[in-house]
Amino acid sequence: MRLWPRDTSARDDIQLTTTGEGQRQRCSNAPPRTTGTAAAEDACLGVLPLELQYLIIAQLDLASLVNLRQTSRLYRHVITADVIRKRFTRDGRPAAVLRSCCTECLSMPGLDRLILDATLDATAWRSVCFRCWRERLGRDYRLNPWPQVEIANGDMGYICQFCNWPIQSRTADSGTERLHAPCKAKRLTVLITWMIMAFLQFGLGILAAVLAWTRYKEQPKILIPASIDFGLAFFAVGVFLVRISTTTEKTYARALAGELVICIVRLPPTVYSARETVITRLQVGLLPKFGFGVFLINLIFRFLDFMGHALLNGGYDPRSVFLKGLPSQKKLLYMFCTFMVWFAYIPF
Repeated sequence: MRLWPRDTSARDDIQLTTTGEGQRQRCSNAPPRTTGTAAAEDACLGVLPLELQYLIIAQLDLASLVNLRQTSRLYRHVITADVIRKRFTRDGRPAAVLRSCCTECLSMPGLDRLILDATLDATAWRSVCFRCWRERLGRDYRLNPWPQVEIANGDMGYICQFCNWPIQSRTADSGTERLHAPCKAKRLTVLITWMIMAFLQFGLGILAAVLAWTRYKEQPKILIPASIDFGLAFFAVGVFLVRISTTTEKTYARALAGELVICIVRLPPTVYSARETVITRLQVGLLPKFGFGVFLINLIFRFLDFMGHALLNGGYDPRSVFLKGLPSQKKLLYMFCTFMVWFAYIPF
């Protein structure tokens, strides 16, 4: 049997059905395509009757089926996970070759790049590639980090807490291999930066309160809002400690929502204090200008905190920036969102 390419000035519009009834081919003029994918698609099985196509597909091995699905837009919708599961299942047990194929995206990256889903039966087809596994991780992972996973090649591993990508570990209890080597340095940098920003915010909050109680104690429009913001700051620290110490999703969600509410409540007093200091800034001397600068920076920090907690409550994962193959615009957007989240709270 010889597969020949179609005429370079024609394209077949094929309608496929599972029963094969009403199979028809309709040709329309189209300019030739020269890319490798288009050439493979044009010289494909689509020119043959539907029944013959299925007979040929039934003789292909798993790698050929996956390759055909990746190179043909037509068969990308025909060759599904259910089709492959039925094709390589005998007596209710999947063939060993399925262990090398992802159940979700049907890719074959290699046994060392596949994770076995522990939620499925050991005899089932349960291989998941690193990318698909990375997209599964949700809020529960933030509460219970370091989940142990089984790699398809027999090794054990963990999910890197910094980037959410799996990392292989030869020994199941090796705590030193729970982070990728580059991620260790990045994580330390993020932690140090966060601690510096946290102390800076706390120091500015205390400085603003001291200025309100000393320099502006005769001006209630500045004194009262600044005192309210100072009290809410300590309350926010208490809620933050509850959130990072809990292991239950319900408590975590409530504490996270509480932090967002506190951020919203703190904005009006901070805005009001900064606005009132504009009047006193016009007075002679350096202290009024210094006081205005302190309240203004404090307002900027409150706004950044609000944005970070809003993203967290909206379900944004700060590790999304480490996804592979992101477009440049989405990469920049994720970098901005991740910075906002890391600014608002310690990520790990």
